[in-house]
Amino acid sequence: MKTVLFNPFKRYQENHLFLLGIAVTLLGSYLGYLFNVRFDGVLDVHFANSTSSWQPALDNLIDSYILAILLYALGMYINNKTRFIDILNITLISRIPFYLITFFNVGGAMERINSEVLNTLRTEQIPDFSTLPLNSVLTLGIFALISLLFIIWSISLLFNGFKIATNAKSTVHIILFFTLIIIAEILSKLFLNTLTNS
Repeated sequence: MKTVLFNPFKRYQENHLFLLGIAVTLLGSYLGYLFNVRFDGVLDVHFANSTSSWQPALDNLIDSYILAILLYALGMYINNKTRFIDILNITLISRIPFYLITFFNVGGAMERINSEVLNTLRTEQIPDFSTLPLNSVLTLGIFALISLLFIIWSISLLFNGFKIATNAKSTVHIILFFTLIIIAEILSKLFLNTLTNS
């Protein structure tokens, strides 16, 4: 079970992983539309008042494309036998945890809580969070913890798959990998903000 959750690339063939990756990307995009969720960054999930049908799909397309291109470039630097299909599979599968986060916003629950917190921050010079309902505070705390765990899960999938695809082993390779994740996050946000606001 641990292998399936954290390193499915050891167990399943590339064509199965690719089909699963495409399927979960389509499903995740639909869930984003259904529950008003934006994936506006490689490591980002945000809740909105409303979401156009195309926005989550565009988010996932940009996120996956940027991440796959950067990791493939690094993979070729490490090992010139690195295959793009392996990197693409890793990228698509690693996004599964983010799609699970969408269920927190069933009925707009998390968006309402976020709005309550933002209103408290905006209307008071010294925010008094004691005015927030206890269940909202607890829900926000649980959500923050689970979101952190899901981000770690996603990065673990990326890292484990990348090591297999490229045979990366050295400390330098690991540093470059995490540096590229940060760069991919920045680039994806810039691209999506530009496209959304244009």
